[in-house]
Amino acid sequence: MASICTLPQGLENGFGDMPKDVTDGIAAYDADALIQMDRFRDGLALSAQELLQTHASLPREVHYVADLRRWLLSQATIAIHFEHQLNPALAPISPSRVQQALHGAGIASRNTIGTFLSELHRYAFIAPIGSQDGRRREYRATERSEALIRHYFNIHLRSLDLIDGGGRHVIACAHPDLLPSAQSRFAKKLCEHVLWHHPAQSIARFVRSDSGSSVLHDLVSSAPETNRLANAPIWVGPVSPAEFSRKYRISRMHVARLFAEARAAGLMGWARESNRGDCWISPILVHDYRHWQALKLAAVSQAFRDAYAEAFPG
Repeated sequence: MASICTLPQGLENGFGDMPKDVTDGIAAYDADALIQMDRFRDGLALSAQELLQTHASLPREVHYVADLRRWLLSQATIAIHFEHQLNPALAPISPSRVQQALHGAGIASRNTIGTFLSELHRYAFIAPIGSQDGRRREYRATERSEALIRHYFNIHLRSLDLIDGGGRHVIACAHPDLLPSAQSRFAKKLCEHVLWHHPAQSIARFVRSDSGSSVLHDLVSSAPETNRLANAPIWVGPVSPAEFSRKYRISRMHVARLFAEARAAGLMGWARESNRGDCWISPILVHDYRHWQALKLAAVSQAFRDAYAEAFPG
């Protein structure tokens, strides 16, 4: 996984004062403000494209964030690791700490969290921390996990920069030590945001299923480049379960089931009776997807702004 960090001349080592035109580019927004911005759709398309590319190049890694519950568990787990890194007095990763970090979101039981952490350990995303009490399961994130979360966070910084012309990604590359504070703030915001972990029903059927977010990113990426949608169906070209199955290495039957559920709900359909060929999606699906993604981008903007302000007061 290549790191994309190209810095302006003079900032390659992250030393010295940042130019004002760069540090001015760290505005924070709420979701409603982002949606109204002229280039919001462009920024959203960029992040969707890079996330889909990540899925294609790292299918096994993406499996562990392939549905909304696992995504939240992963973000909360890494946030705990970073918080412990910043303040060793705070407890490291453990099932009880992850449960606390979810702030009552109601997405996973203690047993589910324990099983999830065991899977992360098995595939070297986290490593155990030695403890005198053998009954306690405590972990730290591996460098591999830190690199993946940095890649993910940078995708969204670049997306925000495209929307408002900001310089967040330049700052993040010059000051990589901002990530722990920014990511832990970001995870906390979304764990506490009910509209994020309980999204609109139109998109919930996708994002709560395995790799359904990638399917949804792909479908909506073909919608018109406007923030104002008509009420008529939006034609997005040829779509078939077989194509999505090959592209994202998921079961054809799984994709067909997702499409069948969306079709039954009036959220998508085809020109013919079969589920292949020219396809349309509902404006409701596009609207709900864009508002849901705006919540995430707003949380990134606020978390990064606050992390920067803490690191460089005044």
